[in-house]
Amino acid sequence: MITVEVALFATLRIYHPQGESKSAEPFKILLSPGSTVNHLLEELKIPPEEGRTVLIDGHYREGEYILKEVEKVSIFPAIVGG
Repeated sequence: MITVEVALFATLRIYHPQGESKSAEPFKILLSPGSTVNHLLEELKIPPEEGRTVLIDGHYREGEYILKEVEKVSIFPAIVGG
C-alpha cells in the first residue's frame, strides 16, 4: 500500500472520508500501488461530473497520473467565471 496526503478545498470538502470538513486540513489515505488520480477520486466518491483541478506536489496532473508514496494531493473545484 502507498500513503498519500490529500487536501480538499471549497465545495469538495463534503467528500472528506470522515464527513464534511470545515477546513482544508490534509488527511492521509492508503491506496494500492499503481493507483491513479482517477482511482483516488473514485475512493473519495467525487463524481466525474463534479469539475475539479488536481495538483500533486503543486503540479497540475491528469487522471491517469500514477500516484507515488508520500505525494501531497490538492483537489480544487473547477473555477468558472466570465
